[in-house]
Amino acid sequence: MSQSPNRDASARGGRSRVPASEPVPAEPVIGMPLDSESAMRERMRRAEAELKERADQVSGPLRERFEEPVQRVTELTQRTLALFPVRVWRRFLTVNGFLLSAGMSYQALFAIFAAVYVVVAVAGIWFSGRPDVMQAVIDLINTYIPGLIREGGAITPESLEAAATTSTSLFGWTGAVALGGLIWTAIGWVTYSRLAIRSVFGLLKDTRAYVLLKARDFLAALIFGAALLLGAGLTVASTAALEWIMSLFGVPEDSWLTSFAGSLVGLVLVFVIDASALIALFRFLSGAELRWRQLWSGSLLGGLGLVVLQLLASTLLGSATRNPLLATFTVFIGLLLWFRFTSVVILVAASWIAERASDRDESLRRVSAEELERERIERERHALLVAARVRVRRAQAAVDAAHWWNAWSARRELRAATTALGELDATNSG
Repeated sequence: MSQSPNRDASARGGRSRVPASEPVPAEPVIGMPLDSESAMRERMRRAEAELKERADQVSGPLRERFEEPVQRVTELTQRTLALFPVRVWRRFLTVNGFLLSAGMSYQALFAIFAAVYVVVAVAGIWFSGRPDVMQAVIDLINTYIPGLIREGGAITPESLEAAATTSTSLFGWTGAVALGGLIWTAIGWVTYSRLAIRSVFGLLKDTRAYVLLKARDFLAALIFGAALLLGAGLTVASTAALEWIMSLFGVPEDSWLTSFAGSLVGLVLVFVIDASALIALFRFLSGAELRWRQLWSGSLLGGLGLVVLQLLASTLLGSATRNPLLATFTVFIGLLLWFRFTSVVILVAASWIAERASDRDESLRRVSAEELERERIERERHALLVAARVRVRRAQAAVDAAHWWNAWSARRELRAATTALGELDATNSG
């Protein structure tokens, strides 16, 4: 018995009929050939080349537009880096100058209190009847370390007056402890300063006897203390001489001209003392081979920098210690920052000397001319040996990559390079 088409469709599991207007997706035929891997790579290469060509078309005008400004900036940067002050600062950064200056300031912070006590006590013994000299000592100390001795400061004038008037204080237990602390901390500060300057100069470890080095450091500390007392005496003498000269011209002692001239003379004396101390530190303590023509520019620059720091001390320290969280430790933080600034100036002056010596191809080590010549010859031999090894390596690479038509010339170059390297090795061994 025949059945209708609709009944046949429902009998097939209830599947709906697909309209004739919608195409039936073709299933992939098993065994159909696919694109090979090489064809895929070729299409990717063409697509990459097309993208690169389009990128070049877009970026070409941009490169042409910015090529000249970039070149000008590059040339300006190279000229700036070639400037002598910039090279000095880069040397300072290369040797970790800020880290070295931090160590110097840390050592100086512990040395200063014992040093002030001993200096004032010694001045009290010798100048107990001269309050003007004692005031000059205090003023000079405040010039080097602004705000150290004042009411509310780290050291009060009353405590210094008690130490100066009691001449036996230096010979009692307090004086003995202060003197021992001064010797220990002063030697530590001078030692660390010497090591920092040797690092800036590019010198190796000092091989002189340990006892000799410590004795030199102690002697340098004594000289610095004596220079401080000498500066105080010269300040008093110059002030008296200036007042006498002004009185000859009828200028009163309390006039602005007398005050200005006195301040100027004081700054000149401080500059001379600072420059002399730097000369001693660079020339004698560091153990470097320095001629006076190498030494004077950096030492004078360092002395001038220290004087400028002393003039700007109140501004620098005031802005650095304005944080209310540091109010309790303002005195000590101010001292630490002050010693940090002065240490940076000292090491920058040392970098100036080292860079100038490098420009003149002069060594800062204590070696003879014969030793320098031997070292130069050894450096040249080492450079030739490195160049010969590079030549052999390149010749071997050329042999490995050579074709049949250029293999003979590549092997000949390899034999020549190997022979030259062998001759250099034999010369160095001999």
